[in-house]
Amino acid sequence: MTLRGEWGVVSEQAVFAGEGGFCRPVAVPPDLAALHGPRHGLVSLPLSVYASGAGPERRFDVDEDDQLVGLYEVVLSDANTVEEVCSLVDGEQLRRLWPRLWLPGYVRRAWSVHFPVSAAAR
Repeated sequence: MTLRGEWGVVSEQAVFAGEGGFCRPVAVPPDLAALHGPRHGLVSLPLSVYASGAGPERRFDVDEDDQLVGLYEVVLSDANTVEEVCSLVDGEQLRRLWPRLWLPGYVRRAWSVHFPVSAAAR
């Protein structure tokens, strides 16, 4: 079952993961083609996506794979809207880096439900 609402497309597994911990809705666009994030340069995450003052820098160099992986881990786990995800994540880069991303299980499952590339890269 798929839920639709202010969060965009949210899989039932994402909301009701039953992992014994906190689970939040996961903003997943309907298609990887909708992901048009930056491919070069520096990206500063908005506070709506990354508000932790104690964590790593909010700025990422998307030309560096290690920083891009960190950026995508934060965005896929913490973005509040599909629009945020689409503006910060590039579909081609996500396909390439998917196996390297460390994501909570409910986030990975939410993306896997919608994108075969996600399931194949598990």
